[in-house]
Amino acid sequence: MKQQYNEKLKQYVVQSALKQAGGRNTKALLALVELQDIVLNEDGTVEGLDIKKLKREVPYLFEEENKKIEGTGYYSTNKKVDKKSEAAKQFQTALMRR
Repeated sequence: MKQQYNEKLKQYVVQSALKQAGGRNTKALLALVELQDIVLNEDGTVEGLDIKKLKREVPYLFEEENKKIEGTGYYSTNKKVDKKSEAAKQFQTALMRR
């Protein structure tokens, strides 16, 4: 009875870890995991579960990680900006050539 409880607990902990890692279908992922190789420690951590390997082997069973885009798109500069743009300067020099 105790062993059956431990196996069920291990299964739930592994499913939870897979879900937290972005697993779409935890039942399908659990079928790919060898539960005999996984050790559940006293503090609740899991040893032997290689989620990175699973992500490489079956990436379609995991959500895509969206990298956060940093910045707001606002470009500010503290440089002294010449009021004339480069195009205006070129136009002015072209007029002066006459």
